[in-house]
Amino acid sequence: MIRIGPSGWTHPGLDRAWPLQRGVEFEPLSFLGQFFGAVEVDVTAHVLPRAEHIVRWSAALQDRPRTRLLVRVPSSILDLSRDAGERVSSAEQFRESITPLVRRERLGGLVATLADGALFGPSEARALGDLARVLAPAPLILSAAHRSWYERRALDVLAGAGWSLAHLDGDERWDAPPRRHRATGAVGMLRLTGTQPYSPARIGDAVRRGLEISSEVEDLYIVADNAGHPGAAPASALAAALEVKYVLAGEQPVPGWGRIIEVFPHLEPLLDLGGD
Repeated sequence: MIRIGPSGWTHPGLDRAWPLQRGVEFEPLSFLGQFFGAVEVDVTAHVLPRAEHIVRWSAALQDRPRTRLLVRVPSSILDLSRDAGERVSSAEQFRESITPLVRRERLGGLVATLADGALFGPSEARALGDLARVLAPAPLILSAAHRSWYERRALDVLAGAGWSLAHLDGDERWDAPPRRHRATGAVGMLRLTGTQPYSPARIGDAVRRGLEISSEVEDLYIVADNAGHPGAAPASALAAALEVKYVLAGEQPVPGWGRIIEVFPHLEPLLDLGGD
């Protein structure tokens, strides 16, 4: 199965994309669940989530049974400069906090994002192995920007530890990760990044890559993410996710809402506004 969606829903810049007529009870996550099969929780990359936050996110999707959350692993758990025991303790707290998502079958996977300069090596392999043992049996996805993680030895280690290595799109560096690598787990991810809305050609290319990857995994998540890119319009991730859905649907209009068309007029022929 292929699920598509954006990364995050709390950025203030997204206010420009939400419906104008919304009450004080408006819940962005529940709203996104109407249109996307996946939403990535990006705030957990910075802090350990509190139990009440997890319960609220789970409740927001109670009427969206097919939508899954991808939860970013807090960076403190991945920080090798910390004592190993402290990292394991934090990982155990994190595992306990996400229990409501697991119980209600709303968790699509846990996403560990390594720093750009992080290289594959023995200490990194051990740390990820320890983390996998703590977080199992949740689906585990690793996002790594350095090419060393895509070599045969690293792929073997990740597969043995239970990590699915993500595919990255939008990195134009000469030493960027390869466009394709073999699957290391049952869950796949294709992450779309960039500071500008994707061109139709890049959307088409991303869909082709997604279809190729999906043939090797049980579940594939295509996540549009422009967080951390200076000058990026936060809502452009929403636009990219909708465009991917449109192409995957055989270029037939997909459900959308009017305000997003005001921000990105090129989406108008791609969306079915229904009763909006």
